[in-house]
Amino acid sequence: MEHRADADALALVRRFVARCHPDAEAALLAGSRSRGRGAPGSDYDVILLFGELPNGAWRETSAFEEQVIETFAHDRGTLGYFCREVDRPSGLPVLPTMIAEGIPVLSRSPALLEDARRIAAETLRSGPPPLSPETLRNRRYAITDMAATLSGNRGEDIMIATGAALHLALADFALRAAGRWSARGKAIPAALAAMDPALATRFTAAFAALFTTRDAAPALALVDAILAPYGGSLRAGYRKAASAAWRI
Repeated sequence: MEHRADADALALVRRFVARCHPDAEAALLAGSRSRGRGAPGSDYDVILLFGELPNGAWRETSAFEEQVIETFAHDRGTLGYFCREVDRPSGLPVLPTMIAEGIPVLSRSPALLEDARRIAAETLRSGPPPLSPETLRNRRYAITDMAATLSGNRGEDIMIATGAALHLALADFALRAAGRWSARGKAIPAALAAMDPALATRFTAAFAALFTTRDAAPALALVDAILAPYGGSLRAGYRKAASAAWRI
């Protein structure tokens, strides 16, 4: 992957690490700043690697030289846990992606950095766990229910709120049902495009129509197309039982 982080961004992170975390063994600049795509208000995602963190991993947001720094601190053990036991089950490869794509700004321990890259690469290569049949049914039902809300004669506030929720739920379903890593927020278009460029284009057009002209038809057609390979829309006949032990 080609990185285009500018020299000023790298220099700022080096100063931050040297001044605020001088005991770090390695540090990476990740996120949009590492790709040279940071907007003026974008924060700086910084991965710190330590030989050992007896009190566990931590995350912190701080201000440095009038910039916002998001710090993620790990040692080998905590990194392995978060990649394999937190991010992988969630379907969102946030930490392994930052490790894999980040630009080193400090490397006092090449072996530690190499181990971190290996853990991240293994996690990304393994992919997320497949969705169970029950999870697929539950998500089909939730998406169908949101689509039904859009198909009614609703006020603009309800259309916007439902459309925003549907955009995330439908994108997550399309990616996870296909066995792909999911995404959130601004990362969704790129994740969809990497899987299916035509679907990504259709996604953008459908929700643009919904949010700009309140035309729900393209979004509803998109819902039908995405759910069809997995059994289609689901409302009548859906049942979810609670555990008999859930009582006071």
